[in-house]
Amino acid sequence: MHEVTRRTPGFHSWQDPHWLVHCQDAAAFVGEVGYAGLAAHPEALDQLRADMRMESWHDENQLEHFLNHLGEGATAMLFRCTACGAHLAYADAS
Repeated sequence: MHEVTRRTPGFHSWQDPHWLVHCQDAAAFVGEVGYAGLAAHPEALDQLRADMRMESWHDENQLEHFLNHLGEGATAMLFRCTACGAHLAYADAS
């Protein structure tokens, strides 16, 4: 945790920023992306969709509308696992 909180460049977030973990280690922050940047990493887009469904996004039309408009008032924070290379993301909005 010290590596992430003290020795890693941070990022600004509208919500409380959180660092994603994969393969039992902190993932590397890639950057803020909109839908096109997220769609370039389908595993991250699928993971974000699944996470949002678990967080009460049950209306598929609303979910897809939100995802398709990332970069327009909301963004995705994209990370890459340093062990296996998988990409993962979470959405951040004001």
